[in-house]
Amino acid sequence: MKPKLHYLVNYVKSRYSLWILTLLLVVVVELLNRGSFRSLAGWLFDIHDFPSVILTLLIVYSLLSLCIALIGRVQVAYWVMGVVLVAISFISGIKWRTIDTPMMPWDVLLASEAFDLTGYIQEVSLYMVLVVVGFVTVSIVLIKKLPHFQKKFSWLERGIFLVLSVLLLNMAYTDKPMPIKKMLGIAHSSVHPVNNYIRNGFLVSTMLNINQVFIEEPKGYSEEKIKSLINRIPKNEKRNSKDKPNIIVVLSESLWDPTKMKNVKFSKDPLAFYHSLQKKYSNGEMLSPQFGGWTANVEFEVLTGNTVRFLPSGSVAYNQYVNHGVDSLASILGRQGYNSTAISPTHNWYYQANKVYRNFGFSRYISGEFFEQKKKGPQIADSEVAKKIIETTEKSSGSDFIFANTMENHGAYQNKYKASEKTITVEGQMSAETKDLLENYATGTAGADEMLKMLVEHYEKSKEPTIVVFFGDHLPALGANYKAYKEMNYISGSNDPDFLNKMYRTPLMVWNNYLPEHQDKLDISSAFVGPYVLNLAQKEGTYYTDFLYNLSKRFPVIPPQDSYKKMGIKPEDLADYRMLQYDILFGKRYGYGNLKDQIASKNYIYGYGEMSIDHVVLQGSGQGKSIRVTGKTFSDPSKIFLDGKELETSYQPDGSLVGVVSEEQAQELGKAKIQVKNVDTKGMDLAVSNVFQMKN
Repeated sequence: MKPKLHYLVNYVKSRYSLWILTLLLVVVVELLNRGSFRSLAGWLFDIHDFPSVILTLLIVYSLLSLCIALIGRVQVAYWVMGVVLVAISFISGIKWRTIDTPMMPWDVLLASEAFDLTGYIQEVSLYMVLVVVGFVTVSIVLIKKLPHFQKKFSWLERGIFLVLSVLLLNMAYTDKPMPIKKMLGIAHSSVHPVNNYIRNGFLVSTMLNINQVFIEEPKGYSEEKIKSLINRIPKNEKRNSKDKPNIIVVLSESLWDPTKMKNVKFSKDPLAFYHSLQKKYSNGEMLSPQFGGWTANVEFEVLTGNTVRFLPSGSVAYNQYVNHGVDSLASILGRQGYNSTAISPTHNWYYQANKVYRNFGFSRYISGEFFEQKKKGPQIADSEVAKKIIETTEKSSGSDFIFANTMENHGAYQNKYKASEKTITVEGQMSAETKDLLENYATGTAGADEMLKMLVEHYEKSKEPTIVVFFGDHLPALGANYKAYKEMNYISGSNDPDFLNKMYRTPLMVWNNYLPEHQDKLDISSAFVGPYVLNLAQKEGTYYTDFLYNLSKRFPVIPPQDSYKKMGIKPEDLADYRMLQYDILFGKRYGYGNLKDQIASKNYIYGYGEMSIDHVVLQGSGQGKSIRVTGKTFSDPSKIFLDGKELETSYQPDGSLVGVVSEEQAQELGKAKIQVKNVDTKGMDLAVSNVFQMKN
């Protein structure tokens, strides 16, 4: 009996070190996410939160055991898992500090968009760095000093680790065969996602959120139900087939009115022109579903009328759900003879816009790969976007629908501009950091205002009837944890009683050059902007836009679910909306009928249409030789390729391209194949010319 007891004691001793390492990992993960020792201590030692602490330890121990089973060596397994967990928690901590939302499971789909947060790298605090340094230091000490630390396990033990870890992880996720989450009383709310992370911890909340990736079918969903709903929708009879105004919708990055901060004095009004238009044209505020980022979700609502309120919190519809034709303003107006163009001064693949715009029915996408790199600060100037819009309407035949977004006023705002570049200064009782944030933001806002002025002044003189919709996608993230907003007493914090109205309402202006003078005071959700514009332009919509227009008359804004009661909304009031959206995004698309396979664009182009080379001439002498390429639809970023090799290329005022060639290339030019391309950062050819070969 004694030998067996001795073996058991030694076995337990060899395992307790793993539990100590597990505890260290849990502490570091939560410290990076929560941002303070006080919050961590409150979670660890609160009797109500203790069940989630137990489940978190179980999950981390199971993950560590799985790594050991797969790798065999404890140290290697620990460092592999530690690096992964710490890296994820580090990113989540930055995101949480910046836009008050931790990292969600579906954020892994946004790897290409990671640079959206790189601008906020300055939000990395000394505290976070010290936590990581402390983790590495303590880990090294523990691995070296812990008694009975077993460095390697046999194949049999690895097999046992594998089986146990899989069983434990399965039990933690599915509650089978033992309902451990139910036994521990782990609760999860889809209404308060941030509270889940505070109460349950990062890893448990992440695990629970995975289930929300799958959208549950509404009760009673069927073809008969959808047809019944559609038959009850009042038709919008306010239509005019004669007038076909240009409809230009501009999403202005982070546009907000900073003069709402009454404790700040600005050297001049950042939105002077916008404010002048308010006296005559329809304007007001739009309730955005986002704060500080995730622009794609606002685009999604404005263009389609669908709402992210019915999707898992923190999800990004563009990356997760728009994988087939979804009717939008682009396709609706495209069916009425409009040219539908999307314009964006950033990468074509950002938020998968290249695929999404095709599925929305746009016929053309002018992305950042076709922009001249004229910047204000680190981003392409809003004035360049205005030029693209004007150029598009001037060159096209017929009426245009244009959706454009901007980037000039994108964050981060700390140290964004040099002192000489700031066009607005601020005064008030504030820290140097807040002063810098506000001056940089106000400078960018003035750039947005100037863009609006460019558009209005151009289309005032235009003979084409035109509507311009100009709005902000979300408020800017001015420092970690709402620093500037709190310091200037705009809000008391995230618990401010008017937090939703103060932090999620953005400016909305609707200007036109042809309609009788009329002014609407707007107060609508972003999902209702499209139906409003169609009604204003008197253009034909669909059953869905008619439904949304009528719904907006009853409930102008759709808030988060925890604000329903405050705004007089019951869940059943939005049941039909939820049902129709489910049909469009996840169901059989019964409402679309025969239209469902005709929405996605069949003739989708990037840039300015077919690019062609008409003529190539060798110029210069000696070491300074180059070729001049003339043709059609070249743009500033276009590059000349000689036998597949990119040349140093410059765009000329007359629209031609000049590429530098070596002496050897010049001699072989008669045999060379010359082509012009616009290529993105991932190596994808967006626009490609014909292959041109010079005559000997």
